[in-house]
Amino acid sequence: MFNIGGGELLIIILVIVIFIGPSKLPEVANTLGRLSATIRRFNQSFQDEIRSSFDDPIEEAARERGKELIRDESNEVDNSSSMDSLSKPVNGESDVGEER
Repeated sequence: MFNIGGGELLIIILVIVIFIGPSKLPEVANTLGRLSATIRRFNQSFQDEIRSSFDDPIEEAARERGKELIRDESNEVDNSSSMDSLSKPVNGESDVGEER
């Protein structure tokens, strides 16, 4: 994720130990661990909430009704276009009587 190698990680840990000090390091690590766990729980809760909102049965019924309406409209368009083709003359014939 961060693409940090072993040598780079060692330098980062050394800088942290120098700035924080070895006596406070366990306390800081514990605080960072709790913060990380809290962020993960919050993230998981957020994802669960989003998933449950998409799985709502009312929304699913609305989606299905929308799909039905779209199918009905497309069937009506198909039927009207087939009716138009039935009313058109075939093979160059005319609707009007020919003069004989």
